[in-house]
Amino acid sequence: MTRTTRLQELIRLLRHRREPMPGPELAEALGVSLRTLYQEVAVLRAVGIEVVNTPGEGYVLPPEVTLPPPALAEPGAPGKAEGASDETAPAELVFYTNPLSRGGIVHWMLEELGVNYRTVPIAYGAAMKSPEYLAINPLGKVPAIRHGDTVVTESAAICAYLADAFPEAELAPPTAARGDYYRWLFLAAGPLESATALNDLGVVPTPEQAQRLGCGDYWTLVETLAGAVAGRPFIAGDAFSAADVYVGSHIGWGMQFGTLPRRPEFEAYWAGLAERPAQRRCAAFIEQARITG
Repeated sequence: MTRTTRLQELIRLLRHRREPMPGPELAEALGVSLRTLYQEVAVLRAVGIEVVNTPGEGYVLPPEVTLPPPALAEPGAPGKAEGASDETAPAELVFYTNPLSRGGIVHWMLEELGVNYRTVPIAYGAAMKSPEYLAINPLGKVPAIRHGDTVVTESAAICAYLADAFPEAELAPPTAARGDYYRWLFLAAGPLESATALNDLGVVPTPEQAQRLGCGDYWTLVETLAGAVAGRPFIAGDAFSAADVYVGSHIGWGMQFGTLPRRPEFEAYWAGLAERPAQRRCAAFIEQARITG
């Protein structure tokens, strides 16, 4: 059974039920796990079918839904939009985020790509811990993306994935030249984030503890990162890349919130990145979110 067929079957099962259908029963009828069911419900909602989930009872479908929307129609199948092409449509790119979160990193990456994507805002609290969203990210945090059938979480992983998924944007160096690209992208995602978090909490590990933590000494990391960006507009070669999106975000936010010092090397590097049109759009969006709450 293709995914499109399964989604159509999900609609059919719910359309012919007057009472809510429990999740386990619905998953069994489709021959999938509960987690897959949650993901499929999220897909239906993404194309405009508001499947209602009543806790403790199950799923129901609004009575006005009678046929799968064009987005779920198989090529040449009834219900397909008139005049629609039989060619395979590009995989939908869905962005799950909260504007006041690390989702800002992925938002910037998406804007740099210049591709179509749909944003699903996820509020802090119950929405992030709902079964439907936990099927996307079991940690119950944002950001996350769904690209067709592929789900990716963790900001650095998302940036790396998107750079490879959309090579025409040229946001990753050629494979043979990715040493610095991978090095700085994942240093920022691992040691830098761990060390800055510990430092911000006032935790000063002993040398022995620092070795066990794996992130090393905070000030050694600061010096290393400052040396990497000193006198350079980009951190991994001569062109802007996904590594600049991720590392630049950490440096910009780090200086703003005091988790990194305002060193001249950091300020010069961030000043260049902050003027990029995609970053300016994202900054304006975040500022508006702060104002409106």
